[in-house]
Amino acid sequence: MRRPTATSLCALALVPLLVGTTGGAAIAADPGDVSVTNTETVQARLNANGGLVKARVYEQLDLSGHGSATITNPVSTSGLRNLDGFGGYTVKNGAVVTTVDVDGERRLRSVSDYKEDLPLQVAVSYLFDGKPVEPGAVVGRTGELTVRYTVKNVTGKQQDVQYDDGSGAKATAKAETVVPMIGSLTTTLPSSFTEVRSDEAAMAGDGHGGTLMTFQMTLFPPIGSATAEFGYTAHVSKGVVPPATLTSLPVSPLDFPSYKAGSASYQSGANSGVDLTSGAVQIDSNLLLLRDGASELLAGLLQLRDGANQLSDGLNGEAAPGAAQLADGSRKLSSGLAEANAKAPQLIAGLTQVDGGLAMVDSGLAKMYTDIGGLPEAAKPLHAGIARLRDSIGSFDQSGAVVPGKTLLYGVDSLRATVKTSAAQAPGLAAAASAVDGGVANAIEQLSHVTSSDNDTALTEAKNALTGIKGYAPVVKAGTAQTSTDLTAALGVLIGVECGLSSKALQECRKDTPGLLEGLTATKKVDGFDGVDAGVDQLVGGVISKVQGGVGGATDTQASNTLRGGVHSLQGGVAQLNAGGKTLQSGLGQLGAGASQLDKGAHDLASGLKDAADGSTQLADGLATAADGAPGLVDGAQQLSDQGTSQLVESGEETAADYGVKYAVLQAGAERASTEGMAYGAPDGAVGATAYSIEIAGVDGEGVNATGRGLAAVALFALGAGIATVVRRRLV
Repeated sequence: MRRPTATSLCALALVPLLVGTTGGAAIAADPGDVSVTNTETVQARLNANGGLVKARVYEQLDLSGHGSATITNPVSTSGLRNLDGFGGYTVKNGAVVTTVDVDGERRLRSVSDYKEDLPLQVAVSYLFDGKPVEPGAVVGRTGELTVRYTVKNVTGKQQDVQYDDGSGAKATAKAETVVPMIGSLTTTLPSSFTEVRSDEAAMAGDGHGGTLMTFQMTLFPPIGSATAEFGYTAHVSKGVVPPATLTSLPVSPLDFPSYKAGSASYQSGANSGVDLTSGAVQIDSNLLLLRDGASELLAGLLQLRDGANQLSDGLNGEAAPGAAQLADGSRKLSSGLAEANAKAPQLIAGLTQVDGGLAMVDSGLAKMYTDIGGLPEAAKPLHAGIARLRDSIGSFDQSGAVVPGKTLLYGVDSLRATVKTSAAQAPGLAAAASAVDGGVANAIEQLSHVTSSDNDTALTEAKNALTGIKGYAPVVKAGTAQTSTDLTAALGVLIGVECGLSSKALQECRKDTPGLLEGLTATKKVDGFDGVDAGVDQLVGGVISKVQGGVGGATDTQASNTLRGGVHSLQGGVAQLNAGGKTLQSGLGQLGAGASQLDKGAHDLASGLKDAADGSTQLADGLATAADGAPGLVDGAQQLSDQGTSQLVESGEETAADYGVKYAVLQAGAERASTEGMAYGAPDGAVGATAYSIEIAGVDGEGVNATGRGLAAVALFALGAGIATVVRRRLV
């Protein structure tokens, strides 16, 4: 069976593992000081099924320096024996208190019963020719034997862990944490075991026809699992159950070289989730600013629409009908004067009355002239609405940049800049994930070369762990690629919205397609066309100019081609008639001519007011259409927030939580390895390390080999001596 050889090899395999865990320095050896290194080795014997038979703990204190020191070392006091002599110990409060003189190096050793629970639970099952059997049923038989080992880290407990939730706050989650444990199980199959196969083991010949098998274990999540299952199948003749030795120790996943990079990748994933969430929250805030600005735009459009409706109602309901009535009156006047001209002798008596009537007409025209001048005051609500609408949209400074403020243009510009930045950063996440993927692949390749050449089982385990880590990279790359696509699409939409507000906002905007701002504020002198604001002035000015020009002033005459000029001419004719009957025919002719001019002016006035009324109706209809469309901008901004950026925030929070909790579990495990990693603890100020050597008994029908156990104990102390020497050399 060669059990002593296998046990010794397993004990020696602990040396590199233990050395890897001594991350701190031993106490500095100043002149007159003594530095202390404490190693605890728990040796447990299990039966062939994994049940505990007996456990002991070997304590070794390695002292170096010069001087006298009193050491208080926590130990198990049950069955405590001094392995350096026949003397006893002074025990106080569960600790051995020893005063020693050191001149160079000195070593103290003891052994006692281990009464605590083992951190690992082992179960072994057996199948012979496909059927479950007890281990003793294998002895002496020929057939196919399958042995399966289940090793579980039983230090788990529920613990509150904290992580960054992406909003700048700390979140707390319940998570299962363990004291991180790594280790290996080694067994040697005799030459009677052939056709040996295993999906988990590293196998090699033992130089005597047998097969040496080593199984590596990473017994902590998320890099590994708290439970490891493995085993082998072989054809056996004269069957036996070979013994096995499991060696294990606690490690810090944040510091242990094989797991440090894996832990860092979880931290990087958590940081990426936080950055993604922060950017999405900022985008969502700017979208809400856009929604609020669109609401103000809607209010301005509604006010402008109401003012246009008032203008349309005034022109269509009052001015245009009045002008039509005036035209009808002028036609009747012209007809009446023609009849009067034919009946001049009869009209002379009534000329005095006509003169008075003409004075009233002139007074009415003067009043119309004054009243029509009040139209600019009625147009002021239109200008006010346009000014408010222009202020809600925003403006540019002398350099062409958008002036900051609570405006649509500034909100859209800020949102577009944020989305552009986030879209530019998103490929960096995918690149980082690819870099991690490539780094892990390179590490796996290098470990493969080292493993194949040096047959180092610990490096093989590291390769397996890195292979598990590599599986996460495609998930991260896929998520960041989708995020980049969504942000790029959103950027295109926002550029279109900003150009729609003003063609001067961005270089990408078409300069020959005016935006909403140019449509409101353009002037023909600067922009080649008049906007809404200038159009209102032009409309009102045209109405006033035509009406007042047609009515005329107090000094107008027939030559002025105005209503009042015609009336004045009529008045002059009446005066001439009154002055002398001889000039009656001539005066009536002049009066008829003036009446014709009055008729023409009245028709011009009616036509101009009708055009103005039609234009005001079109303006009101256009503003109503704009007001009807404005709610779509408000709803669109809200929908983009609800269905776009809000989902992006949720995705970032999930990523931050997933990686954040996993990294927090690793941090908690590292803390537990520091505080709970030793079986009993080390003296104050000393460097300490604990290892577990668990022997799983075999069954061969001959009983347990006592010599093998004795050699194993010797190997364990040799292990302690090696650890102490290496630790001192590394830390001096």
